[in-house]
Amino acid sequence: MSIHLRGASASERQRYGELVRPARVRQGLSQKALAALADVDRTTVSNIERGSGAPQEDVLRRLFAALGLATDAQPQDPDVELWTAVMAELLSNVPPDRRHLAADAAIATLAAHVRAGVSAGEATVTAIADADGTEEHLHGLAARRGSARRDEPHAD
Repeated sequence: MSIHLRGASASERQRYGELVRPARVRQGLSQKALAALADVDRTTVSNIERGSGAPQEDVLRRLFAALGLATDAQPQDPDVELWTAVMAELLSNVPPDRRHLAADAAIATLAAHVRAGVSAGEATVTAIADADGTEEHLHGLAARRGSARRDEPHAD
């Protein structure tokens, strides 16, 4: 069972709480010892083990860390979260029949940046290929609205 605490509902957190007692007993820890390791109150550990309400996400994270149970606890870089959200929004606005092509192009560009020795300028994708191999240049895919900035008079 994977433990995904980020955004878990109350019922999911309560189910995850059911893992605390068996893990604690397996490690030979008392409730008091676990509470000290996780920096929570002993009554909190007792309440979680009895299934009394849904434990808070941060409390479960501390308990699982103290018990050596892996969770999704690795916080993401805020910039990565922002770019992931932007890319998800863009991808959801691509027509469904072309979405895989756009995703493939984005993944190829990101993968090129992951490889050692790739400079920022080397990983530019300029065309994508359809399922039948027909290439379409990305310049032609951009939406056009209004007039180009270069054609507008400068503000005084």
